[in-house]
Amino acid sequence: MSELGHSSIETNLAQLFMRAFYWADEGLQNALKKQGWPSITRAQSLVFVNISEGVTRPSEIASRVGVTRQAIHQTINEMVELGYLTLQPDPTDRRAKVVVYTEKGKEVGGATVSALQEIESSLSNRIGTERVVALREALAQEWGDPFQPV
Repeated sequence: MSELGHSSIETNLAQLFMRAFYWADEGLQNALKKQGWPSITRAQSLVFVNISEGVTRPSEIASRVGVTRQAIHQTINEMVELGYLTLQPDPTDRRAKVVVYTEKGKEVGGATVSALQEIESSLSNRIGTERVVALREALAQEWGDPFQPV
């Protein structure tokens, strides 16, 4: 039984994914705070994670995060004001912009990547390396297009 009184079998997979995401994001926030960085919002941490994976177009970040382009632009503009990012012309499409780390942003981005590695290591210690490897392998599979009811 979980702390909510439900077994994991009764909880749907989407809820379990969300719990895992919130657990990881809270760990990320805690790690960044411990390193002396000011608090960042969940939306800002999602931008940092996407940039660390090489995703730099705001429209693609918005799509991956599941928010509107307006919402991601608001978050990116906040991060520009905080000195983490700049917007520059996309070298492949002059009509578009890409987000680029400032020096301060590179430091936080590097701290984010390190923290995520520490979180994964901590999870391995808690639930076992084999389970984390299996989880990683399952999540890395190509799942195809999202479900469409007939």
